[in-house]
Amino acid sequence: MRKNTLFLLGAAILLLTACNQQIVEADYDVIPQPKEVNLNSDGHFLIAATTKVYYEEGLQREAEFLNEYANEILGYPLQTVAYNGQDRGIVLTITPEEFDKAEAYEIDVTPQRVNIKGADAAGVFYGIQTLRKSLPIAPPDTKLPAFLPCGTIRDWPEFGYRGMHLDPCRHFMDLDSVKIYIDMLALHNMNQFHFHLSEDQGWRIEIKKYPELTQVGAYRNGTVIGHNSNLYDSVRYGGYYTQDELRDLIQYAAERHINIIPEIDLPGHMQAALATYPQLGCTGGPYEVWKRWGVSEDVLCAGNEEAMQFAEDVLNEVMDLFPSPYIHIGGDECPKVRWEQCPKCQQKIKELGIKGDERFSKEDYLQSYVMNRMAKVVEARGRRVIGWDEILEGNVSETAIIMSWRGTEGGIEAARKGHDVIMAPYSHLYFDYYQSEDIASEPECIGGYLPVERVYQFQPLPSELTPEQQKHIIGVQANIWTEYIASFKHVQYMAMPRMDALAELQWNNPEERDFDAFVERCRKMAQLYDLYHYNYATHIFNPQAWADTVASNLATGKTVTLRQQPAEKYTFEGAALLNDGNLGRGAYNSGRWLGFSGVPMDAVIDMETPTEMRQVRFRALVNKGAWIYNPSQAVVMVSDDGENYHEVAKKDIPISTWTDRDGIFTYELEFEPLTARYIEVIVTGYDLPEDHSGYGNPAWIFIDEIEVL
Repeated sequence: MRKNTLFLLGAAILLLTACNQQIVEADYDVIPQPKEVNLNSDGHFLIAATTKVYYEEGLQREAEFLNEYANEILGYPLQTVAYNGQDRGIVLTITPEEFDKAEAYEIDVTPQRVNIKGADAAGVFYGIQTLRKSLPIAPPDTKLPAFLPCGTIRDWPEFGYRGMHLDPCRHFMDLDSVKIYIDMLALHNMNQFHFHLSEDQGWRIEIKKYPELTQVGAYRNGTVIGHNSNLYDSVRYGGYYTQDELRDLIQYAAERHINIIPEIDLPGHMQAALATYPQLGCTGGPYEVWKRWGVSEDVLCAGNEEAMQFAEDVLNEVMDLFPSPYIHIGGDECPKVRWEQCPKCQQKIKELGIKGDERFSKEDYLQSYVMNRMAKVVEARGRRVIGWDEILEGNVSETAIIMSWRGTEGGIEAARKGHDVIMAPYSHLYFDYYQSEDIASEPECIGGYLPVERVYQFQPLPSELTPEQQKHIIGVQANIWTEYIASFKHVQYMAMPRMDALAELQWNNPEERDFDAFVERCRKMAQLYDLYHYNYATHIFNPQAWADTVASNLATGKTVTLRQQPAEKYTFEGAALLNDGNLGRGAYNSGRWLGFSGVPMDAVIDMETPTEMRQVRFRALVNKGAWIYNPSQAVVMVSDDGENYHEVAKKDIPISTWTDRDGIFTYELEFEPLTARYIEVIVTGYDLPEDHSGYGNPAWIFIDEIEVL
């Protein structure tokens, strides 16, 4: 009786103390949304400065995290104490027998006690994250008691692999920034950090056996200005992580139940290594750490045993450092032009008996030799390789995990072949793309258009796969490449709140998605972003109706037929986009532009009746760094019967240079007034010029809104 009396007295004092303060109820509707939340009428558990956190053996760090979060959010720390059967407070325990999935957790709230149970320590950690995100945020310099509604939350992840990627090679991110990035992943229930450590533009990891990699390869003598112009600054730029720094980072991540996956991208994207050791390339150099963006044609020489030994040595030293069960070996964007001319590579092809076939060249199969050789090195250490989906182009190791980035097609093919797959398609999960069509108001980035809505709507499990094949989709990942992201604040802006949508896909993969409800949950996350001084985009909180239509003209809504089809990925709604009255803005993949490469845009508009006209105008997008140039020529032809056409106007258009601005341009073709039923508009593109990294390839043309006046 005395114990109960003391408890009631203490509770009364606590409530009297709190009566002059605001006490706010926690809200369990967080991101990612828990699968089961069952509240009851038993009341609340009150969190205050006297609340204790009890932890079982092995969970002290988790208890300390909860203490830190409470101090940050509520304004006061909680006491952490080893658990010894206490019946009041917040209790952290591991009970694997109560769960059938790893990383699962349960939060049970009663008026006297909060039990956070996990299938493992990671599950307890994710339960703490849910509690953290549920808490009300105290105003500055105040202490805020909080009510937890009584009930039970039970939750588990749909995907065991939940990742984010970061590229510090194009623009270096210091160790403190990378730690904040890991904190961001933890806040969003992610457990894999893909760390891209080698590139044409910089080598970022200390390798003891090859110390010159960080003396030479970690620094470039300038950086291209803008979107791959032919202009460069002269500022020496770079940096790298020592092995001691990386050990510290690995520990930091492990405490937050995040595995760091190192990537050494090979055999392409190796120019920084070649600048250090030119004998590893096919030509012998000289090479420089690349100052521009894109894909260098200089790659590791596949026929050079010294180059192959270098790659093996690097991977072994990386594995000595990183305990990750996964090692990423790249395999993407490896041009074969050097191999085609290299005597050593051709001799290796002959030695291995490699033959090309109708699907792949002999050089493609030579890359398979390189990737499989590296896979054996990794597998000999009990690890698994991850490679970009290009490694499917040839004979790939049966145990390799495929990271599908060029769409979902590679992932579908890999899953059908029995490979495990991580879905990371650029169409939905490349966070270096613009978040708004109003790109003039956005910080510069690589191009493209990827709003939060598109991320949220992504379906990681393709319907083309059987349920058994879908089991090979082990996870989902978003990527942030930093060609145009020079600061960590910019990284944060590109990541959030798209990271919220990604977290929902990774943890829940909901069958039915309510974007409006999701946005409301994002508002609570934004309060935490503000608390931690994270930089984030606010487009979804401030929707705007853009004034992006044109006045009706003679062609508006008329039937349009295309004689040449656009590229499949830039077809969208098809020919009708060309005269629907809705203008394409600055993002080429917004769904409002038709994209053509190697063929002209050739559109026939049926005016339905003979119509008097005197002018045609159309809009084209220019983004030279993305290989999108202005048209070279536009021709207008007319017909009375739809079969016999004659030319009435032609315009030759000079090619845009690097000193000319990118943007949207309107082209007008005038002619003597005439009457016709059919009008044909032919727009032809250029080939990329000599001063472009894609020289010799056809430039893209992106066209929208043909007007007839």
